[in-house]
Amino acid sequence: MIILCEKNNLIFFYIHGEKGEGKGDKHMNIQYIIDQIDEVVAIFDHEGVVYMLNEKAHELLPFDLNDVLHKNVQVVREKHYVDGPTVIEEVIQKKDTVYRNILYNGNKLISYTGNPAFNRRGEFVGGVLTGRDMSLLMKLYHENEENSVKNEEVIGKSKSMLAIKQMIRKVAKTDVPVFITGESGVGKEVVAQAIWKNSRRADKPCISINCAAIPSDLIESELFGYEEGAFTGAKRSDKKGLFEKANGGTVFLDEIGELPKNVQSKLLRVIQEKELTHVGGSQVIPLDIRFISATNLPPEQLRSEKYFRQDLYFRLSVIPIAIPPLRERREDIIPLADYFLDKFNDKYKKAFQLSQKLADRMKVYDWNGNVRELRNVMERLAVISNNKELQVEDFEMVIHFDYYDDAEEEGVRIKGMMTLEEAYRQCDQILIPRAMGKSKSANQAAEMLNIDRSTLYRKMKNCDR
Repeated sequence: MIILCEKNNLIFFYIHGEKGEGKGDKHMNIQYIIDQIDEVVAIFDHEGVVYMLNEKAHELLPFDLNDVLHKNVQVVREKHYVDGPTVIEEVIQKKDTVYRNILYNGNKLISYTGNPAFNRRGEFVGGVLTGRDMSLLMKLYHENEENSVKNEEVIGKSKSMLAIKQMIRKVAKTDVPVFITGESGVGKEVVAQAIWKNSRRADKPCISINCAAIPSDLIESELFGYEEGAFTGAKRSDKKGLFEKANGGTVFLDEIGELPKNVQSKLLRVIQEKELTHVGGSQVIPLDIRFISATNLPPEQLRSEKYFRQDLYFRLSVIPIAIPPLRERREDIIPLADYFLDKFNDKYKKAFQLSQKLADRMKVYDWNGNVRELRNVMERLAVISNNKELQVEDFEMVIHFDYYDDAEEEGVRIKGMMTLEEAYRQCDQILIPRAMGKSKSANQAAEMLNIDRSTLYRKMKNCDR
């Protein structure tokens, strides 16, 4: 065990219990020790002077460390490397462990943990700052989650989830429309996939359509197909729409609350008549489709004609399934965590398991991002943890990943020259996630940014590159 202690107002490392030729505890070379650690390590005194950095710090941190070494950490703020108090300054102020994630230059995410050190008299003498490179997790975070959940199971032992499983078994054998509601991330698509897999249409296609992701000026032609010359750019003759491609199978209409009103009217007619015509065409095409829909709109909006056609709503919601948020079914947290951990153990060739303390911590965490957040957290733990038994400290670090401090929080900082395109993209990377986080729908986010929805989705794709 490495012990941090004070002698003559300096901090030293010792290897506890290691004997050296009968001399008791063996003093080790501090610089050698910290250079073996595969993450940023900085040792500081009680005033915030950084008097030691390891090789990983020189490799990962995107600024001149000569500006920091043997100087007070406040120079980091003065050189505009970060905004606001540094992690070290917070440790000095609070005399407690501090977690913070900082994004540098839009692509380098370092997850910091600052730990205080005390002498035998309980006096604060400084501390150690460590930082892990979380850039790989940023990449994982931006992966297409839509495809990643398709083969997952409906997991849960709470009363609400047992009732939903029973409902899935009953409705799967029929062709009645199912309408799934719940907060973002609760697993609406997982339930839809379970219904399809257990239905008589399981050997036929199930086409998932995110109604919010298709530009409003294209959604009609994408759903219903079009004829050559139906509109500018319609050059290919007899282009099949998504409904036609799903004929005989199942259509999952995700985020159906984002469907434009004029398209809602045409969808209603398709459901009623079980047929469609291409945009710009006259031929009637018979349809045999099972519809499953989902939305995160709250009930009061669903029941409002302003947001959703009520006749369409009642057509689609013959069987409503409401999935409670994870914080209302805490019995499901650990079964879900174990399920995801098994998947990621297999994916990354690991053998992780939850410690009891971590399980207890996870049970009381609010999980505002629901099952999607839980899944992301378990993957992050599988990527960055060094302990086979996952600890609370690992969890506390990765849950802060979604709430990192951006060095450009209040605006784009321009160093040297950059093109206007690059500056615009930096603004997009800051403002678009912020708008999506503060909005209940893509339409609201687009309205907040004063752009149309198709522009919003184009910019979102650019941000992920």
